[in-house]
Amino acid sequence: MPRLALFDLDDTLISSKGAFIAWVEELVVGHGATGDVRSFAANEHIYWTGSPDDAFRGLVEHFGLSADPAELMDAYRLRMVDLLKPFDGVLDGLEALRDAGWRIGIVTNGFGEFQNAKIDAVGLRAHVDVVCISDVEGSWKPESKIFQLASERAGAPLEGGWMIGDSLASDVAGGNRAGLQTAWIRHGRSLSRVDPQPEHIIETTAEAFQLILSRP
Repeated sequence: MPRLALFDLDDTLISSKGAFIAWVEELVVGHGATGDVRSFAANEHIYWTGSPDDAFRGLVEHFGLSADPAELMDAYRLRMVDLLKPFDGVLDGLEALRDAGWRIGIVTNGFGEFQNAKIDAVGLRAHVDVVCISDVEGSWKPESKIFQLASERAGAPLEGGWMIGDSLASDVAGGNRAGLQTAWIRHGRSLSRVDPQPEHIIETTAEAFQLILSRP
């Protein structure tokens, strides 16, 4: 029976936040605007939880840009092809899992068009067996349904499988609820007692592949 390894997309397989910050820095300089881009990205709740339309509207308002939010969104989708990168070791790690007989899935919250564009921009689709995007599937992590869909489409059971991600609320809570082993990519953050508890805490995505392959 094939085994299942599921991964979040943003800031798990690819550095989405890093690409967005780099693009906003270019944009602000190009418009002659001022402001702390990294502080904005760290505190802009809308960008990470709302719709793409909300994100770019908030960007224009925050920096006082004379630009149309919809046009900026289109510009970012073109530019992110160059700015988005898989984290170190991701592509080799995915292939190592495949060689070892694992079925691999991306399970991501977000809007279908935007998430698919990211996946294709970095060539991830060729390295996974299934992609489940919340907006498309009608189920958002941490709901168990989206994990079950990934399991069924990959042809591998949830039992004995893994969920790797950087979000405690979505990836760890959802993976725990679905009966998956969970590993949380901490990105320098700390874990409190009231947070959903992962079975493993790792610093980088590359560590996830070593962890999974080291297990019986």
